[in-house]
Amino acid sequence: MTLSLQSSESVKPMAAKAHPLVLVHGLRNAHRWTESFLRRAVDRWGTDRVYVVHLNRSERLWSVDYPEGRVHLAGDPHHGAGCDTVERQCTYLEQKLALFQEMRGLTKPFDVIAHSMGGLVLRRYVSQHPEDVAAAVTLGTPHLGAPMARDFLWFGYIVGAGRAFGSLTPRRVRELVNRHPWPSHIPLYTVRAIQRGVSWGVGGELFIGTLYHALLRRDSDGLVPADLAKCGEGHHLADLPGYNHLRLVSDPAVLDLCASVLP
Repeated sequence: MTLSLQSSESVKPMAAKAHPLVLVHGLRNAHRWTESFLRRAVDRWGTDRVYVVHLNRSERLWSVDYPEGRVHLAGDPHHGAGCDTVERQCTYLEQKLALFQEMRGLTKPFDVIAHSMGGLVLRRYVSQHPEDVAAAVTLGTPHLGAPMARDFLWFGYIVGAGRAFGSLTPRRVRELVNRHPWPSHIPLYTVRAIQRGVSWGVGGELFIGTLYHALLRRDSDGLVPADLAKCGEGHHLADLPGYNHLRLVSDPAVLDLCASVLP
């Protein structure tokens, strides 16, 4: 389904959510949840019911207060997050969720919105903890791998994320999917962006990615080919024309889309 999302100023109220929400970022935490995205999450899920995980060793816990309510965060929000293998990042996810349970009142099961590589980390997590997640939405996740990670593996090592790049190659992702099928009782929804034109991104990554995929004649969100961002085990929720990989985590209208299907 192709959608044109409403502006964040013209949204209808929704019923209170049955489960808390956990947000899981992607590679290097380069594309981060914006304040407007987080505020809309609190508006939808309620104060003290939105939890942001940073996938690194840090056990730092802190909270941010917005007019809509409080968000809880774990780990350090720097580019060192999301730089390890899927397996190692899964252990960080387990660690952070345990801290949230012990110190910040997180209850199970919870909803999850995962961006990019975070959706693969989530797959690994639910294979070990299939009763923890009520439902999930992935945003721009390379469910069939990312050729750009394979072809730019050398660059991954330059920026300190070589192990993460290695986990994102099509071969490694196929192995992950085969080893860890998505549990059939957990609803999974996918959203993908279809970029139009050229964007810069945070450090030029979307510019390079757009040129790379144009040479391959593949639609993409700037980093992930559109045909690889769907998952046969899930329900494809929407294509977002004119969006890119970064806008998936910055536009609160995307949060509203996710909220429309998460219980």
